[in-house]
Amino acid sequence: MRKSRSLFTDAKPRRTGALVYPMLLILLLAVIVALNFVNNGRVKLLNEDVTITSLSKDLEKFRILHISDLHGNEYGANQSTISTMLKTARYNAVCITGDVCAPDGNYDAFLKLIDVFAARVPVYFVAGDEDPAPIAAQPNTPERVKADYVLAAEEHGAIYLDSPQKLTVGKSAVWFCPESMYGLDIDSSRAAYQARHTALANQQQNTPEQAAQLQVIDYQLAVLDQIDAAMKEMQDSDVQIALTHHPLTETTIKTLQQWSGSEENAFLRSVSLVLAGHYCGGQVRVPFAGALKAPDSANISGWFPQDNLIQGLSTIQGVTQYISPGLGVSDAYPIPLRMFNTPSITILTLTSVLKF
Repeated sequence: MRKSRSLFTDAKPRRTGALVYPMLLILLLAVIVALNFVNNGRVKLLNEDVTITSLSKDLEKFRILHISDLHGNEYGANQSTISTMLKTARYNAVCITGDVCAPDGNYDAFLKLIDVFAARVPVYFVAGDEDPAPIAAQPNTPERVKADYVLAAEEHGAIYLDSPQKLTVGKSAVWFCPESMYGLDIDSSRAAYQARHTALANQQQNTPEQAAQLQVIDYQLAVLDQIDAAMKEMQDSDVQIALTHHPLTETTIKTLQQWSGSEENAFLRSVSLVLAGHYCGGQVRVPFAGALKAPDSANISGWFPQDNLIQGLSTIQGVTQYISPGLGVSDAYPIPLRMFNTPSITILTLTSVLKF
């Protein structure tokens, strides 16, 4: 005979944890994602002092606003988040170190960014590795050697930096220069361009492609002349700010030293500050630990790289460099988002005062 169950038998406990804990974990992840989304719509303003011991009194407290890796993002309507944040900030020049276009090549956000500054201070920019080529042959319009986004930026008042640009402050001067010019053999480059020009001009065919290539060569020869003239004009007391998209590494600088045949090469002697971007602060950061991973394209690739190699101010082989944490996200990383990494821009203040 089957025994009946007692009315006072304890009921089996429900295993609520099997459902509650996963639900709490999902909720926590949803909150983190939502907060990160909100955080990525913000822009943080950083401040750094850069010591240049030989700095003249005219350039004491000269301020450079450094922006990098926009990647076509817009922060508020017409970049209002950035313009509002900088309403009371003081700076004497703006330097933008590449990756300005969206992945599809759209550059509207870049033009809106330029419009925030160009009416008040000079804006200098270089292209990044994820931007379209800034200089290229245009067979249908050979007289236009610059990319559309470069021409549009110049129309909005910015200066594409492929040769040194001088900014006079009192009796002193600041030169904004493309970093690529410091490893340039002007005479050899000029001879190579001229030989190529002669070879193209002597071809029997006269095609639109040929005309466009000749126009590009003429442009590059003119740039070499501008670099040559500027380097002859530069004084030892002038400040030189070099702009590059890819940060310099020890390997890069050692290559320059080998090329010059001297530890005291012209690059190390003359450049006061290098401005770079590209790494986007590691893009995904771990709280209290720093960048999760460097991009595979970097010489510092790997997990949890030294933070000063990814962003911020550092000195490498005697060269002072500032790497912007950037604003957007780069294709150099497998995960297309910023995590625990607020988009940032920086005001760098030049000073002769030593920091301890």
